[in-house]
Amino acid sequence: MRKLLAITQWVVKEAFWLAVAGGLIFGGWYGFQYLGENRVVTEAAPVERPVALVETVSLDPLDGALPIRGEGFVRPLRQLSLSSQVGGRVTYVHPAIHDRTRFEQGEVLVRLDDRAAAAALEQAEANIAATMARIAQNEKDVRRVSQLVDRGASTRTQLDELRSAGDEMSANLSGFNAARLAAEIAQADRTIVAPFDGAVLNESVEVGDVVAVGQALAEVYTEGDLEIDVPVRQADAALIPGLFEGAQANATVDVPFADYVFRWQGYVTRVQPEVNALTRTLTVTVRLGDLENVEGRSVTGQTIASGAPPALINAYAQVVIRGADTNNAYRIPSTALRGGDTVWLYNSGSLQMTPADAIHVDGENTYISAADLPVGSRIITSQLLAPLDGMPVRNVTDRRQADLKSSDAAE
Repeated sequence: MRKLLAITQWVVKEAFWLAVAGGLIFGGWYGFQYLGENRVVTEAAPVERPVALVETVSLDPLDGALPIRGEGFVRPLRQLSLSSQVGGRVTYVHPAIHDRTRFEQGEVLVRLDDRAAAAALEQAEANIAATMARIAQNEKDVRRVSQLVDRGASTRTQLDELRSAGDEMSANLSGFNAARLAAEIAQADRTIVAPFDGAVLNESVEVGDVVAVGQALAEVYTEGDLEIDVPVRQADAALIPGLFEGAQANATVDVPFADYVFRWQGYVTRVQPEVNALTRTLTVTVRLGDLENVEGRSVTGQTIASGAPPALINAYAQVVIRGADTNNAYRIPSTALRGGDTVWLYNSGSLQMTPADAIHVDGENTYISAADLPVGSRIITSQLLAPLDGMPVRNVTDRRQADLKSSDAAE
């Protein structure tokens, strides 16, 4: 009886859990069917990707020659320190030295006391005159004694003595001529003449000063001939027409003064036949042309109270040399040249990758050569993460203009 009761309890317990399990299975199946019948169907739709915004600038053909830029300092063609080969007291100084004004070639700038040299010259000339008179008399005596010897009225010894005396006087004459030349040189050394047309930069001598041999008297320079040595890269030098053939390429020279910039025209005169060992550049010399600034105006048109300044020596100058003329050349920002040989053009809402050759780099700008570019093309200057040829892009400038038009219409 007990055994039957235990079996009955076990059957009842198992039946209960089977019922619970069946209920869970049925509930899950029913819920799945319910959710399946009442689900919301989402239809697939294409994802609209945003169009990249780009900044552009106009791509205009180069108007004129390539600019070869450089910089340097203004210096005179010739600048030297006047000095004397002899010492002495200063007796004359040219007014240009005191006034720092101009002088002409050949003018006496400084003269030293030359009385001793003049006296030596007079002594030499007197000795020459006396010796020449004795030589003339000796020649007469030789002719007379020679006739007496032929008649037997004189001895040959006397004739030989006269001829020997004549040779000695000729030797003395050569010595006196040399003394006269030395006196002339000594006198000339006491006069310092202008070696060229120019002006005085500074002076260090006054009348009455006693100067030593080689002492500096004044520093002079060629005021009308000013030059600038400009270091030029070899790649840029190759773009200057006729540089190594003596052609004088034109140039413009801008010299800052105070807060203004004054401009002169110049031309290339020469190029040094060596490469700088440190910078690997060539030194091109540009000479300033017309130094007269009649209007006295700066590059931007201002007139200053001091008047137009001259091209001051040692002034810093910015030089632009006229380079070669090129066809199909354009100036673009250097950052717009991609990979050194490609530019991105904005072409009716899409990106167009176009090959280009860089022909000259000018600081933040690069000059490129590209053929068959559409008229009025715009070049993309901004960066893109994953650029593809033909990808859609939108010009920021067009969008800004559209926004301005819409805002104006709303008002």
